[in-house]
Amino acid sequence: MSAFRPVGRPRSGLRRTALSRAADTLGLVARVAALSLRRPRRPDRQWDTFWRGVAQGSLREPVLWEAAPGAGNEEILHHRQTMAGLMDTGLPVVDLGCGNGTISRQLTELFPSVVGVDVSPAAVAAARGASPRIPGLSFRSLDATRPAAAAALASELGDVNVFVRGVFHVLSRRRQARLARSVEALLGATGQIYLVETNVPGGALSYLRKLGATGSRIPGPLRQAISALPKPGHFGAEQRSRVFPAGRWSLIAEGPTVLSTAPMGPGGRPVTIPAYWAVLAPRPQTSGNVSSRW
Repeated sequence: MSAFRPVGRPRSGLRRTALSRAADTLGLVARVAALSLRRPRRPDRQWDTFWRGVAQGSLREPVLWEAAPGAGNEEILHHRQTMAGLMDTGLPVVDLGCGNGTISRQLTELFPSVVGVDVSPAAVAAARGASPRIPGLSFRSLDATRPAAAAALASELGDVNVFVRGVFHVLSRRRQARLARSVEALLGATGQIYLVETNVPGGALSYLRKLGATGSRIPGPLRQAISALPKPGHFGAEQRSRVFPAGRWSLIAEGPTVLSTAPMGPGGRPVTIPAYWAVLAPRPQTSGNVSSRW
């Protein structure tokens, strides 16, 4: 009988591991639910409340999706190299969801002019304050999920390229569709969109665990985002094909990449999370289809 005892011990260990994992998951779900109760209800107010909190110091943790200075250069270098190889860099670029302008400022090294756009006036104020005297760089507050507002900007700027990082995955399907129509208006006949979005396999808990969350602890930058911002989601090839259907859009290129985040603790290193990138252009539409855009 003693020969069979070692067989039982690993099974007991597996059961303990499974129970421990389940308990940790329950703890994590409870923590996330409690933090989520603090969120403002309307998405546009969520963003402005967040950026005002950052500016006023009530939100003191690093902004989740911004790596420490110098640490995120590899990610941004990938984006810039891809855009340089696939897009007309003689066109201006609109950075949709620019936040405090960190990436907008870096795009000035590739495009002749950059317009950073964000739904949050507080974000735009922060971007302007952090970007003095950079030729060709400007910022404005605009809700890009309102196609009419985007069309007005398009009539002012003419054809542009569009850069979007980490915006589509936090929007509802309806707002994703509206943002795609806005992008189409901005691109005109010659522009292209470069998008990069988080694409973590599994559900929302997988995303949180990738960033170091457990049932007993959620890192500060992540805890701050959960309590103030919309829930993250997937945006990969499947979602892109739904939001940018082949009948209206040409897929130029796509592939996997990573997004760099802020360190999850003092002295830590930035975390990289799985992501997806794509470059697309609108297909020419017949005159009978133009009105369907709106």
